[in-house]
Amino acid sequence: MDRFAASFGKPPRLIASDCERSDVTAMPQVFQLISGPLIQQLLTRSGNALDPLMGSEKTDAEVVDHLFWAALSRLPNTAEMQRGTAHLTNAANRRKALEDLAWALLNSKEFVFRQ
Repeated sequence: MDRFAASFGKPPRLIASDCERSDVTAMPQVFQLISGPLIQQLLTRSGNALDPLMGSEKTDAEVVDHLFWAALSRLPNTAEMQRGTAHLTNAANRRKALEDLAWALLNSKEFVFRQ
């Protein structure tokens, strides 16, 4: 079975019921998000949700807002906005900076442990 799916509670397909599925947050889930190959592949794949942000006319603040809404369903606070826009502004490679910011949001305690 796929290790990523198993970490997030997907049971083996022994029966047709989803009652075996677990929705409890566990450390294997955290490890998959932090260092698992699937998240890295999804963030670096061309054609993902970061591509439109690369070609858009959005300001850094608008990009940070967009990523926060997408990952956490909220606007960034003042400190988060300052750090996010500074990271994008100072980056030598904008694509890598977007990937870093998205990865940080996906690995935030708020994203990982909110149910």
